[in-house]
Formats: sequence, C-alpha cells, structure tokens
Amino acid sequence: NREEGKQEESRQFVGPQTSDPSDLSSPKTNDCQEVNEKINDYVEVEENARDSNGQFVERIEDYKTTSKTCRLWVLRSGTNVGEVLARYVETIPEAQKCLNLAYWNILDLTEDTLIRPLFTANDWEEITESFEREVTLIESDIPDVMIHFFNEVEKITNKENESIIKEIERLSPEIIEKNNHVELTNDEKDIVDNIRRAIITYAENLKGLELPVSESDFDNNFPKMLTKRFLNKEDLKMDGGEIACWASSCARIDQKCDFRGTLKNSVNSLEAIIGLRSGGLPVANRRKILEDRIDLSVAMCDVLYDFFKSNSKAPGGDLHRTYVLRIQSWGWVHETYGMDCKATNVLHLGRLSQTRMPNTQKSLAILEGFYALMSDVKATLKAICDHSNKVSLSNSRAHRDRKRKNSVRNKQFGSFGTPSESLKKSKLRDDF
Repeated sequence: NREEGKQEESRQFVGPQTSDPSDLSSPKTNDCQEVNEKINDYVEVEENARDSNGQFVERIEDYKTTSKTCRLWVLRSGTNVGEVLARYVETIPEAQKCLNLAYWNILDLTEDTLIRPLFTANDWEEITESFEREVTLIESDIPDVMIHFFNEVEKITNKENESIIKEIERLSPEIIEKNNHVELTNDEKDIVDNIRRAIITYAENLKGLELPVSESDFDNNFPKMLTKRFLNKEDLKMDGGEIACWASSCARIDQKCDFRGTLKNSVNSLEAIIGLRSGGLPVANRRKILEDRIDLSVAMCDVLYDFFKSNSKAPGGDLHRTYVLRIQSWGWVHETYGMDCKATNVLHLGRLSQTRMPNTQKSLAILEGFYALMSDVKATLKAICDHSNKVSLSNSRAHRDRKRKNSVRNKQFGSFGTPSESLKKSKLRDDF
C-alpha cells in the first residue's frame, strides 16, 4: 500500500516536466500565452480517491438551456464558434481546465497562440470585427478645459524646479482663464478643481513612494484612488470585497477584488465594472497576473449569467447585447476589458484600452490619457445602465405576448448556456 501511495503521489504533477520553472520569472518575453502554457504545465491536483479524485462540482440552477432557446453563432464561412470551442476544451487535461478561459466558455480575443489558430484568418477577422462593433467604450465629449489644464501641467513639469506639487496647487481656474484667454463656466471650474486635487494627491503619493510597496497600498494610492475620483459617484456605488464567482469560491483561491462598481439606477443592481490590482511594486510575478485575469473574467461571466437568469423572458437580441467591464492593473499598466454573451456557451472577451500611469512627477501630464479613459468608462456605464433597464422592462412585459397569436411560439429568447463546473480541489504549486 505504501508503494501504491508513492506511485499515486508521483502522478500528482500534470504536464511535461522538461521546462525549467524558473523561466516563469525570466524577463525575456512578455507573451502571456507562453506564460499560460508554462503555468498549465505545473498544475498540481490534490487527488484523493475517497474525496474529489479530480471530480468536478456541478452548479445546479433553475435556468437551463433548451433547444427552443439555444442560440448559435455561425460565421459567414459556416463555422460554428461554439462547436470549435467545445472541441478545443475536450483536448485540455482535466486538471488544467480551470486555468483556461475556453473551459469557461469565454472566447478570449487577446489569446494569440492557443485560440486564434483554431480559426481561419477570415473567421478571426469576422470575430474581432463583431466584438469591436458590439462591445465598445463610448467616446465621451472631452471638455476643452481639461486640455488646457494638462497643457499647464506639462509646462510646470518641464521646468527645472523641485516645487512641482506647489506649482500645481496654484493652478487655479483663474490662471487657466488668463493663460488661455477663455472664460470658464462653473461646471468647468469644478472640473479643474477635481482634476487638480487628484493629481496633487497622486504626486504626493509618488513622492513618498518607497519600495517595496504592497498590493493594497499601491492600489489605494494610485489606480483605485484615481478611478474613484474620476467616476460618477451619483450613478455608481463603488466598494471593495470578494469576487463571489463560481471559479473563486470553488476552484483555487479566496480572491479579493480591489474595486467593484454597482449601477445605482439599475433595476437588477448590475455590477457593471470590476477591478483588480495584481500586485504592488516590484511588479508581481506573471503567474499572479494570469490568475487574476482568469478570476476577473469568470466573475464577469457570472454577472452576465445572473442578468440572463433574472431576465429570461426578455427578447434574446436585447439580452445578448448586454456587456460588462473590467479593469486590471499591474506595475504602471492599466487595462480595460469588455465581455458580452454572443451566443449559447460563447462569451466575447476583449481588450478595450490600455494606458500607462506616470511613475515620476516629471511625467504627471500623461494622466490626461487616464482621465479621458475614465470619462469614456463613465459614459459607457451610463449606456449599460439604460440598456439593462430596457431589458428588465421588456422582461416585465412578457405577459403581453399572451394576447398575441403565436407570438410566444415565434419569440427568440436569450440563451446564456450551461455554466462550467469547477474542480473540488485544485491549486497551483507554490514553489515553481
């Protein structure tokens, strides 16, 4: 029995053992897909014959896909995207499935080495065009006063002096008016005051930065601080907490989200945006960035699933046009993603924007890009809120179809699909 136990332990490590685990921390490449493959090669499963033995936990819900509601995504070439993903998932080893977004029915458009080769060039072009057309950041109207303000910040940072913070503190709306020969409205003056306070706080935190910096400290002083200042608190309830998604609760880790935005005016209290900071400084290992990316993606998937379940009688076209956002940052990089449910068991996921944050006081002027991004996010969240309420209204009026002959029979409902299961026990090696 002892010999059998040793043999069982020797089979716990899944994947080829020819690569050197230390390669994961090597800065030779930034290819996330290569990191993904290496991580999958070093997954350790706690196999227990009397307990999990690699079994999956089934999620039991009252919302099930039927042949009547099944919605296919067939490209112009005749390729069924759902079938392609399903065949690919069958090739993934059981212990590695939770670490692959395709297993969660998510078509990751940033996946260049694993997912893209599954489709022809024309099919992939059609897929990406579909995402860019249906999941977008709305371009907001950027006020001229913001441009004037950051032009003044650039002048200050270009000077050879050590009083950058004091100079920005004195950058009042009156100085903006004088230097640019304009007259500002009260709303524009409020914009100047809001941006100035945020930049001063950012610059002071930057001045006192001492390495190493923890994940929570960096986020509270930089990305999350700016995000909360620039988004609309009247429309968005912003807080932090656990990502209560199926993957995090059952699969690997007790993940925390640094930022969660719930639409206050949404009938379903839709969590339209989720954010996560992946490590402090120095930059976190790419393994953690990948884990956070998976957890955030599955959390978005669960948000959409709940929305579909709550509005199952709404028109399918309206349901499938609903999408949510996520933000993820590591180092000085800040990325925004979007996701929608394109068809049954097929979710779109793609990057909407990427911006960098200043790492010195001399580069404070590049915060203009971050402010413009948050302005677009704010406009997009308002559009998501309006759309979700229209879907809920349609769902509440489903009884009207009873009076219309054959209307229910011919009506096309939404179809999210069957949520994926999670391993009872699985974890990544801590020592690779």
